[in-house]
Amino acid sequence: MVADPTVRTGARALAEQCFTAVCDVHDAVFAQPPFAWAPQMATENSEYLRRLMDDPTFGFVLAEHRGHLIGYAFGHRLPADHGWWNDFTEPLPDDLTAEWDGRTFALISLALLPPWRGLGIGGRLVRELLAARNEERAILSVQPTAVATQAFYRHLGWHKVGRKGPLEGVVPPYWDIFIFTVAPPPSHRQ
Repeated sequence: MVADPTVRTGARALAEQCFTAVCDVHDAVFAQPPFAWAPQMATENSEYLRRLMDDPTFGFVLAEHRGHLIGYAFGHRLPADHGWWNDFTEPLPDDLTAEWDGRTFALISLALLPPWRGLGIGGRLVRELLAARNEERAILSVQPTAVATQAFYRHLGWHKVGRKGPLEGVVPPYWDIFIFTVAPPPSHRQ
């Protein structure tokens, strides 16, 4: 039996320590089918991660085995004026798309190297990341061709709310959007 990986939660400082390894894992995972991939995506991802790390609401969690990064998850709080709820193929209810500061955490990326899948590590990364948050819900996007990834999120309790697209200049042009209740809304909290 392989020893359990070490999981650490943090923010910018932790992500900075393993920035190159995070980018390498991202590229290794998302450059393979069933994901759509374009050559410029490696550079775009590393630049996007750098920008996100400057966001004070940035959250990061990693999994290591014997000092080597095997997976990660990161995201940030959605600002109230974020465009995440635009460009859906079908209209969504106003109570779902209403956004205010502190309502929604966006899980931007989760990647786990293939040999480590199916061992509960991906779910642990998501749970650890969300446990460190105080938003009432989380949102993420999944490529429509990533059927196993969608099944993974459903297994964790996420549910699909709709499809965005077509998005100009984005690979792929359509994305399925999932949501997860982290905590009840303030009006329902005890």
